[in-house]
Amino acid sequence: MFSRLKSAIDLWYGRIMPGFWLAMKPRYQWAFAILLVALVWIGSSVILHPASQASTESADAKTTADVPLVRVAALVATDRNATVTVRGRTQALHAVDVRAEVEGVVKAIHFDKGQKVKTGDVLCEIDVNDRGAKVAQMQAMVAQTGKELEVAQELYKEGFRSKTQLAQAQASYEGAKAGASTMGIQLANTKIRAPFDGYVDDRYVDVGDYMRVGDKCEMVFAPEPFLAVGAVSEHEVGQITIGDAASATLVTGETVAGKVRFVADRADPATRTFRVEVQLPNADNKLRDGVSADIHIPVKRLAAVHISPGILVLNDAGAVGVRVVENGIVHFLPIQIISDGPDGMWIAGVPARVNIITVGQEFVTDGEHVKAVVEKGGAAT
Repeated sequence: MFSRLKSAIDLWYGRIMPGFWLAMKPRYQWAFAILLVALVWIGSSVILHPASQASTESADAKTTADVPLVRVAALVATDRNATVTVRGRTQALHAVDVRAEVEGVVKAIHFDKGQKVKTGDVLCEIDVNDRGAKVAQMQAMVAQTGKELEVAQELYKEGFRSKTQLAQAQASYEGAKAGASTMGIQLANTKIRAPFDGYVDDRYVDVGDYMRVGDKCEMVFAPEPFLAVGAVSEHEVGQITIGDAASATLVTGETVAGKVRFVADRADPATRTFRVEVQLPNADNKLRDGVSADIHIPVKRLAAVHISPGILVLNDAGAVGVRVVENGIVHFLPIQIISDGPDGMWIAGVPARVNIITVGQEFVTDGEHVKAVVEKGGAAT
């Protein structure tokens, strides 16, 4: 039965297949048959599913195109002296508005603006009026009550005065002395004196003006020592201690060396910054109050890299930093500015080896995948 079936198939195969096909060896026929089936299968998939294949290719192309391209600088940190730099101003350590302690008409002005004064020099003089007469009157009362006290003491010893009467005489005498002292002080206060050596910086009254208690006569300031005053952030205040070496670069270009004399323990509630005072010598009286100054306080050595200020960015919280690439992913790193100059700035707070984005940092965010191209030379410019 099987032999008859095979003979029928061979007869049918020989009738439908062309002569060149039948002339080939069986193994070639099988090879060409398999190839034909493969071509038919591939062609059918293209014809039946053209949209699917196109969408897959489009998705792959889109994924490749969506990865941003950034330029990075491969930098290596080196040790640098860290310096806290604050914008501040100069200020006289001792500057006082000298005020009147009694009222009256200004009789004389003895010093004008810019003149040097010494402790105790009379700046303004107020008319005495009847204060001199009152002082003389009180001195006479002191003399009278003093005599009455002497008599009371003698009579008390002889038994003609009681202890109470003696105490009354003593009280009258002490009251007279107190009154005389008070009037003497008021008389002395008609002369308004300089509280310390220095210079007159301003004059508030003229001869003939009426001054009340508390009115200002003149301003006196001491030229030495002088201060450079600034405010540091809460991140920097812990690095500064009293006695640290410091310097102040004035807006005029002059640099004066000094030392830290005060660091505030309480922050300004409005700015959350801490007041720092640097004491500066001023023997030649060249420093002036209120001049802008950059205060530099060396603190310690830190690992830092040199960058251009143009690559700095702000994060959502307002912190200053740089964006770096690690394993193809963007990260934001807050930084500490150590020094700044015309050729760039030194910053700390980054790893010893870091790839900092120098081009494209404004267009990428934390956690984003990017393709990084390293700059030649490795400098972040």
